[in-house]
Amino acid sequence: MLPVFHFFEKDIPVYGLSWVCGIALAAVVAVLLYRRTKGDLFDLAGSAVFAVIGGMIGSKLLFLIVTLPTILRHRIPLMAVIQGGFVFYGGLIGGMAGLYIYLHIYKLPKLTFADIFAVVMPLGHAVGRVGCHLGGCCYGQPYDGPGCVVYTQTLGDTPLNTPLFPIQLLEAAALTVLFIVLFITYLKGAPAGTATRIYLIGYAVMRFVLEFFRGDAVRGIGLSLSTSQWISIGLILFVTGCLVINKKKKAHESNV
Repeated sequence: MLPVFHFFEKDIPVYGLSWVCGIALAAVVAVLLYRRTKGDLFDLAGSAVFAVIGGMIGSKLLFLIVTLPTILRHRIPLMAVIQGGFVFYGGLIGGMAGLYIYLHIYKLPKLTFADIFAVVMPLGHAVGRVGCHLGGCCYGQPYDGPGCVVYTQTLGDTPLNTPLFPIQLLEAAALTVLFIVLFITYLKGAPAGTATRIYLIGYAVMRFVLEFFRGDAVRGIGLSLSTSQWISIGLILFVTGCLVINKKKKAHESNV
């Protein structure tokens, strides 16, 4: 496993490269989907910038919150913390906030943009998880069965020379399936907001289950569940609550 490759005498981490490629691929698909709405591509680009900025801030903040005890215990330098990892759920929440701010400012249809972002998110995320696999982060539990992976060098503190469960590749495969489902759902003209709801609940359930196979300890644990599992539960309850409220609202309006 080579977490870094050399290109013109420069060391390029495959982790970062994979995420860049994932974002680029997601952007291409987003443009293709947005063209179907006949909207201005400038709005898609602007909303993406706000979403990315919000995502970066959110992912770093949640990373700091989750790893704060470790940072304080080992007195990790500030620069190392800044250059350290990110937490996807923090990026998702921050990205949604950034997207909402842009759409609210320019009074654009929120569900239209949310659905497009919901469709392409799993695609970019899947490619990024391949980078996690190559780089060695977000690793799985000790496992010596079929498909196990053994790292001899990594970018982080992954156990070396130890058979591990390939959780990153499993998540990448699951995300790819989710993308296909969302892509087909969107192309079939599902009602606005459908893709967003499917993505949020689908990913939350997926992440809750996959967390049991993770081996990295720096994820925050409370009542035997990780931080991501608690967020997954909250996300499922939130989306379900919104569905119930909307259903009751429509039933009330139809009776008026």
